[in-house]
Amino acid sequence: MTIQWTLIRTFDAVAKTGSLSGASRQLGLTQPAVSRHIDLLEQQLRIQLFLRSHEGMRLTAKGADLVAVARDMTSSATSFARIATGLEEEIGGTVRISANDVMGISILPELLADFQQLHPNIELELSITNTASNLLQRDADVAVRMFRPVQNDLVAKKVADLPLGFYAHRRYLSTHGQPRSVADLLDHRMIGFDRETSMLAAAKEHGLNLTASNFSFRSDNILAHIQAIRAGIGIGVGHKGMAAHWPEVEPVLEEFALPSLELWIVCHSDVHHNQRIRHTMDFLCEQLRSPYASYRG
Repeated sequence: MTIQWTLIRTFDAVAKTGSLSGASRQLGLTQPAVSRHIDLLEQQLRIQLFLRSHEGMRLTAKGADLVAVARDMTSSATSFARIATGLEEEIGGTVRISANDVMGISILPELLADFQQLHPNIELELSITNTASNLLQRDADVAVRMFRPVQNDLVAKKVADLPLGFYAHRRYLSTHGQPRSVADLLDHRMIGFDRETSMLAAAKEHGLNLTASNFSFRSDNILAHIQAIRAGIGIGVGHKGMAAHWPEVEPVLEEFALPSLELWIVCHSDVHHNQRIRHTMDFLCEQLRSPYASYRG
């Protein structure tokens, strides 16, 4: 029996996501196409792989027996494509870059315009995400990260340390006054995260016991923090290099040293020697040593 690889890949995606719609988004197929793939695979194997209900697709016992094999095949196919990409010699094709919202929206587009002037045959895809993209699974070819990579099989280059500070709009400070100590922040309107807890943990390490209730404005989008600071909502954390371009904003508690963010450029070792990926990484490493040089605010 010969089974098409696309059917196995679809089976793995449906098993992983638990729904036809989830698999269609993952694979870039229509939902009816995903459903046809599953029907055809079940016909060829002569077994039922899923129990269908309004709650989604639940694996049968026989379907569950095949998941591990399908996952191994998917992983092998991804590795094959990744290694083959690394062997390409032409400086052309597509490079997918992953970055967080601040870097991906405020910094990279200006730089990537210059990059495409230098390399017009390289097409760019920019994935904006505040979670670490999986380079092993080809979620991206190159990642711009604000933390030290720990995954195995990665080529990572540290580019810069990005200092942070507290900032507020002049209008807010004229009304509420300047805090004189970290403890005074508790008496101010603060801008912070909603469900993300990293800021709370960092604050605790520096002797400031905050909870989400201490933030009068909460968002897990860092660009929203920036706009909230510039709108005069309260005191928040910003990149010093960016804040230097905001004449309406003033630093707060300058003597309080917040930990810097580490800026890294990362790719998988299998694709590091690919010409277009190496050119992209080299360009980003050079340009992001002073990431706010082209920032217009």
